[in-house]
Amino acid sequence: MDALVPRHGRRACLPAADAPHTAAPGRGRCTVTSGTALAVERACTELAGAAPAETVRIRSGSKTAVYRIRLVDGRPVVVKLFAADGSHGAADEARLLAAVTAAGRVRVPAVIGHGPIPGLNFSALVTADAGTSTLGDAVRAGQLPRPAALLRLALLMAAFHSTKAPTGLPLAPGIGQQVSALAAHCPKQVFVRLTPALEVIAAGACVERLVWCHGDLHLENVICGGDRRLTAGEHGRLRLPDYLVDFEAATVEVPEYDLAQTLVTCDALEPSDRVFVAAAYGRPVDARLLDAYVAFQAVRGWTYAAHQEGRDRDAWAARMHLALSPQPGRTAP
Repeated sequence: MDALVPRHGRRACLPAADAPHTAAPGRGRCTVTSGTALAVERACTELAGAAPAETVRIRSGSKTAVYRIRLVDGRPVVVKLFAADGSHGAADEARLLAAVTAAGRVRVPAVIGHGPIPGLNFSALVTADAGTSTLGDAVRAGQLPRPAALLRLALLMAAFHSTKAPTGLPLAPGIGQQVSALAAHCPKQVFVRLTPALEVIAAGACVERLVWCHGDLHLENVICGGDRRLTAGEHGRLRLPDYLVDFEAATVEVPEYDLAQTLVTCDALEPSDRVFVAAAYGRPVDARLLDAYVAFQAVRGWTYAAHQEGRDRDAWAARMHLALSPQPGRTAP
């Protein structure tokens, strides 16, 4: 859930907005730096059974760092390091991946091993390398039209939302805690503009509609499968060929929460984008509640990325303006 750093591809992404501590490579504060080379080597040797031959850093932030590695035995793997003082560690991510795999609705990278790194303040997760191209890469290379990529995101989200959230797994904070945290960091003159949206969100709370949300589903958190055709998952269910990664922001909320985060992080904030993604999602969506969550997610991202860390201020200001503007045919959230 690190902010403005490439996930499994090259493009900088927008932050999962409940991560005010994150920082881009080479900017701001970063605690996952000292000793990472040794941690990667030990993770490969002890968890994957072979030393690294080639290592490429994919991204790094304040609490996590991700590396693509070719082991000496030729296997391609991905190593994700977690700072020991983080709220989400390697064991948490491994358990989430296992739950998604067992459900069989979406593909995730296979877990090779996970555990603490002896003598270092890290835990590590080693997975098979699912591929080097994200949906974002495919769009930028002209291999996939942007609407087609948004469609795949919506279909992946619908499949993920149909999976029952496993019990006993640590999840990211829900909307109540997120609002409290935002109130403590967001300038009052901006937060007050969010009040109408928060009222809609509060009124739209419904236990019966809660789903397991990915929390940060955007073009860089989906690895393109080699075959574009549907594949058979567990229990014979058809599923998309793409791989879903990065479950640090997974939580339980209404569907509009997840849809809004995707719209914001994909810069899909025009009315036509909202209608298209909601329609492609294929499940009931409350348009007014979606607009309210879009406003919340945009203000949350602006607060942590632009206001607190001074990054991409113009871009975030534009996103927040679009998110807070009344939508045609509806009153402001």
